Amino acid sequence: MTDFERLRHGMVDGQIRVADVTDHRILAAFLSVPREKFAPPGREVLAYLDARIPLGPPGRAMLDPMTLAKLVQLAAPENSERVLVVGSGLGYSAAIFSELAGRVVGLESDPNLAAASRENLSDRPNVAIVTGPLTSGAPEEGPFDLIFFDGAVTAGLETLAAQLAPTGRLVGPAGPGRATKATVFRPSETELTAAPAFDAYAPALPGFEPAEAFAF
Repeated sequence: MTDFERLRHGMVDGQIRVADVTDHRILAAFLSVPREKFAPPGREVLAYLDARIPLGPPGRAMLDPMTLAKLVQLAAPENSERVLVVGSGLGYSAAIFSELAGRVVGLESDPNLAAASRENLSDRPNVAIVTGPLTSGAPEEGPFDLIFFDGAVTAGLETLAAQLAPTGRLVGPAGPGRATKATVFRPSETELTAAPAFDAYAPALPGFEPAEAFAF
């Protein structure tokens, strides 16, 4: 039988701590949430590898533990905050945020992933899963202090930015292809300001790809 608890401690010590994730609340969250519970059926043994795990729909994957932990630390969630996780997949990142924030809403466009994540998160009363287009957000659940992208985005953030609280921020991997950077976006009077922080490759989330340019 696989000793998932031992593997979980190994993930935190060997992948997350060594990546300069020092926030004790975040380390405790990664130690307490059973990642194997949120892996696709039959792939539980892959849960603690330093790798992304395909979720099923083309291009969708769980972020590797190190990247997710660094992004969560960059996002700096507070106990009282309301968080929207965009592209929440099978619910792992939403479970992590449920340990760190007051209210978490997971937004998932794939109905099968959404249904599975509701079951995975049924023991977490401060989490709700909403099904719908990722670019539309969840306005009925806002405003949000933090909107977190569980995948890469390049364009189409305007609707989500409008769902932020006055001092809110959007955080996640941003940019095309492999040039993605962990980025904090904050609204100003006229536009979103972007503050890149570190390299953070992630698969693109549906709907946030750049518009295709026409060639003449």
